[in-house]
Amino acid sequence: MQILIMGSGGVGGFIGSRLLRTGHHVTFVARGPHLQAIRDHGLCMLNETGTRHVHHVSAVEHPEDAGSDFDLIVFAVKCYDTQPAAQLLRPALGDQTAVLTLQNGIDSVPTLSSILGPQHVIGGATWLTAHILEPGVIEYQDAEVRAAIGEPAGGISDRVQTIGQALRAAGVETEVSDDIDHVLWNKLVLLAVLGPVTAACQLPLGPILATEGMLDLFQTMFNEAIAVARSQGIHLPDTTTDDLIALLQSLPADNTTSLQVDFAHQRRVELDYTAGAVLRRAKQSKIPTPTLQTLYLTLKSRAQSFGGL
Repeated sequence: MQILIMGSGGVGGFIGSRLLRTGHHVTFVARGPHLQAIRDHGLCMLNETGTRHVHHVSAVEHPEDAGSDFDLIVFAVKCYDTQPAAQLLRPALGDQTAVLTLQNGIDSVPTLSSILGPQHVIGGATWLTAHILEPGVIEYQDAEVRAAIGEPAGGISDRVQTIGQALRAAGVETEVSDDIDHVLWNKLVLLAVLGPVTAACQLPLGPILATEGMLDLFQTMFNEAIAVARSQGIHLPDTTTDDLIALLQSLPADNTTSLQVDFAHQRRVELDYTAGAVLRRAKQSKIPTPTLQTLYLTLKSRAQSFGGL
């Protein structure tokens, strides 16, 4: 396939490099020092053991410079860049181009559909730990990487099957879902709780979970977020809170979140697209979320202090 990676940070860089290794023609969209480093030295993938793989790739600043014959565009920019990035994609869209969003939250699919047309858009989620360590270098945890993709309207199409096969061949365990909204909400419930807690504590997950009463706090916040999901017609099972607690307990003790790291470095944050997305829908549906709301407002105030929203 001819593939364009829109957003060559942790997720985009990782997925693009894996697809490149399996023979696809991949072009990366990046900007600033990251773009220059990729052009000068290649895209370096670095795992936690120090193993490096350098890929000499095609990289552009603007999608229009890459042509318009793409079978697939992997959309992996930060949520706050969705609208301007989507506008830039217009010249790269062919009639049959699929745009797979792998962003956090649940707002990407409707936003991209309104700008690019719903016929192009496929929903998706990933579970991986990767970030830009320095310009041109993506650091990632070499553990099992998972993804889920699906048609927003439901059902399983030929194009989703094809993309799923390509991702699996690239080493990404991929579920092709006939209910991608359910998958995205399930991930959002986790992100809307875990991200803010780790951002507020600024500690790895292990010490957080070891704090007396913290598991009860997680349980309360998960229950609030799940109630909001159900108000939106998402049927999460009664075991969801217990399942999420078990997931937290299975994660490495040194686990951190991207929201936590962005707060630590006083960068722009995706708070409004994770916890904020849940709370906006809670307000619409009149679902009480006092614990989530308290933590969200605390972090929002802090983010505003360094221009992070």
